[in-house]
Amino acid sequence: MTKMLATRDGFGQGLAELGGTDKNVVVLCADVDESVRADNFRDKYPERFFEVGVAEQNMVGMAAGMALAGKIPFAVSYAAFVPCRTYDQIRISVAYNNANVKLIGGHAGLITGFDGATHQTLEDIAMMRALPNMTVIVPADAREARLATIALGEHKGPAYLRLGRAPTPTVTDEAASFEIGRAQILKRGH
Repeated sequence: MTKMLATRDGFGQGLAELGGTDKNVVVLCADVDESVRADNFRDKYPERFFEVGVAEQNMVGMAAGMALAGKIPFAVSYAAFVPCRTYDQIRISVAYNNANVKLIGGHAGLITGFDGATHQTLEDIAMMRALPNMTVIVPADAREARLATIALGEHKGPAYLRLGRAPTPTVTDEAASFEIGRAQILKRGH
């Protein structure tokens, strides 16, 4: 039987791996490090982890500044806050400047557990797809989330990675590689 993991688990694994291969990777977090598994990075690289508290709009501005200074910032919060409450900062400081910021929206979708309806973000994909220069990635499972996170470290330009909270089975092929902008066909239809 396949081990059930959430996409946030794959993100945490990938982020910790990426931090070991690229010293320019930094993480900014809005007080949800354990919940979105950014604590994996925090514990290994505390000098490159920035806890900004419940100040998501400031976090996006900080991430844009760090990107323009040559860092590869991953700005992490719940999707209800990044991108929903930070859209103006993302639009002006990140997208229009083509800043190399990786925006991570955790707890996206309908299954948010005890967080309830205020955190059930459905509009995040549409919001981010409307922005210039923005790459949007919605991984199918934890394995793909891990690989997508690592790929984002090499990707130049702004990106949004959408993560879920609920554990799901692994559906992607273990032998398949991950390439931004290329889908993995799980089953041929007709």
